[in-house]
Amino acid sequence: MEHARHVFRIALVLLVVITAIFLGRGFLVPRSYGTFGPYRADNVAEQMKIRPPAHAGAASCAPCHKAKSEAHDAGGHKAVSCEVCHAPLLRHVTNGTVSGKMPVDRSFTLCARCHRRIQGRPDKFPQVILEQHVTSKLEGAVCLDCHDPHSPKP
Repeated sequence: MEHARHVFRIALVLLVVITAIFLGRGFLVPRSYGTFGPYRADNVAEQMKIRPPAHAGAASCAPCHKAKSEAHDAGGHKAVSCEVCHAPLLRHVTNGTVSGKMPVDRSFTLCARCHRRIQGRPDKFPQVILEQHVTSKLEGAVCLDCHDPHSPKP
């Protein structure tokens, strides 16, 4: 009977500790934690208030760059946003006014990200074996020598 009291005491201590853990967790962990994954979901709205969105999509470029936008929409890159090759809109336009020159990535590595031949890509997707396609060195803006990036047909 003496040993039964020790087991009862240990069980009681464990019950108190487990209860304290669950109560403490209930008070310390925010309600939105775990709603959309392993983070506090309320943080998404807080970060949106602190940091304005930098990307705006291709439709935001059309009012000022109509000719380029029409060529882009008619060409083979219509599914690619302008901000993939250029930069986020926020670097160029802030509060509706031009705030800086839009940077442009003219390197062949940008084109190669999507068009380098990789076995996993669909056969219908335009792929290039760069070393066979380009006669000069693979450097700089070698793709832009023959292709208009807004409408890339040769």
